[in-house]
Amino acid sequence: MKKRPVLWIWPVLLTGLLCTLALLFGRVSAETASQNVAAAIRYTDVQLLGETDGRSPAQWLADLRSAGVGFLVFTDADEAESAPLARSAGLQTAREGTAACPGDAFLLPTAPDRGFKGYPSPGDYTGDPSVPVALVENYTRTGAIAPASFDPEIWPGPMVKTLYMYDAYSFHYEPAEPACESENILFRAVTDRSMRLVIVTPLEKEGGGVVADPAVYADMLQGLKERIEARGLSFGDTFSCLSAPTLNRYLLGGAVLFPGTLLVLFLLFLFPVPPLWQTVLLVGETAVALGGSILLPRQMQTLAAFGTAVLTPCFAALLLCRTWKTGGKTNNLALQCFLLLAELLGISLVGGMTVAALLGTRYYLLGFGVFTGVKLAQALPLLVGAGLLFATLRAYPAEHIRKLPVGLILLILVIAAGALVLVLLRSGDNMLPVAQAELAARTWLEQTLYARPRSKEMLLAFPALAAYVALCARRIPILALPAGVLALVGSVSVVNTLCHTFTPVLLSVIRTLLGAGIGFGIGLLVLGLVCWIVRKDPPTP
Repeated sequence: MKKRPVLWIWPVLLTGLLCTLALLFGRVSAETASQNVAAAIRYTDVQLLGETDGRSPAQWLADLRSAGVGFLVFTDADEAESAPLARSAGLQTAREGTAACPGDAFLLPTAPDRGFKGYPSPGDYTGDPSVPVALVENYTRTGAIAPASFDPEIWPGPMVKTLYMYDAYSFHYEPAEPACESENILFRAVTDRSMRLVIVTPLEKEGGGVVADPAVYADMLQGLKERIEARGLSFGDTFSCLSAPTLNRYLLGGAVLFPGTLLVLFLLFLFPVPPLWQTVLLVGETAVALGGSILLPRQMQTLAAFGTAVLTPCFAALLLCRTWKTGGKTNNLALQCFLLLAELLGISLVGGMTVAALLGTRYYLLGFGVFTGVKLAQALPLLVGAGLLFATLRAYPAEHIRKLPVGLILLILVIAAGALVLVLLRSGDNMLPVAQAELAARTWLEQTLYARPRSKEMLLAFPALAAYVALCARRIPILALPAGVLALVGSVSVVNTLCHTFTPVLLSVIRTLLGAGIGFGIGLLVLGLVCWIVRKDPPTP
């Protein structure tokens, strides 16, 4: 039986694609319109700085204003004392607590005492709904601190993503390199995590003690200003409230048709599904997409995003299987490597941007929820891909297999397995500790390039793809299998990058393309090395 899709599968796929593009357009439009970044400080922290060096809060406010701080945050109890000082220094005023008053620049939840992790649970938000709510990321980076009974999907007022410099972010001052790492933290928060309001807290020395030198804060904020302006953002006295799209259940239902139909096509690649059963599957996925999106929209968002994250690398695995079966589209291995990388990248970006579109609503973009199941979404497609590659290599064996030393084969397999385990352990926020040399390399890359590529793509997956091309040409299945699985890590990583709802879509795409370009350059060296080590078998007599 031929694996031919029924005709009406294409209108369903096109409908899903158009709805997905509509969701993606709404998200990208909101992200690109969010361009202004500002800094603020709490009045209690200004008092702490004054107590440390003996200068008055008024003197510190004047210095902080010239350094770039535009807002002073105070509580109701401090208003009488702090508001006149803020006005004389030219700072705008904001309120800390759960009650907003007309004229406040924004409302900040009651901040934690120094030495304690995370914000206390805020109460109900009361007062002027036109005052922006500062959505502070919690200490564990799993959501936003918000007033009780606060639903971002129905809240009509403005909201701004906010970084509060917790203790973990302020213990980075080194006299030899003033505020360098703290500046890096702020830069990543603005560019990679879409924060548009930064609440500065007093820095602390490595050995303990508050840093009470205005020049340090001026250097940190000036460095931040220069770096983010090079990214097209503006640092000043205003901040952007993210106008993230609200959840449209019908548009979501239409968008879910896209990954649902791709699943039907994937099954059709693997099995000869009769036309009747294809129709049944299409009707079933349409009913689930529309019904689930209307009745349980947030659960459908999560399920569809997770399914897409798993399905996309499986399509990439089919691409690698085709390369083993056919030997590639050209005899030029460098060109073949480029074409295969372009195809794998295209599949991965389409899948990743589908996830980005599905999660492009206030709940996710404003940090109230994060993409769940990261490790499973990385491990599961690698298992499926390894199974597909193994079955293909067995079904299409090599006619001539060059005999390699057993020790060399075992060494390569151990290295590949170790790299794969390391990738899985390093995924997510609770990853293994990062060496200082790697931190230095990351800092250099993000200061040199527009966006820092992900090392697992640039240094591992895309070079492994080049090795896979060479091993397919030499017909060595025992080494092509681990190389193919490591190449699939690239597809998994690209999709995972776009699963990060706190990072703008365009930045994630640029990061991926930069990683692919550098990885392809490294891959050409790997391609030449593998071809030199593993020469062609001599022709059979």
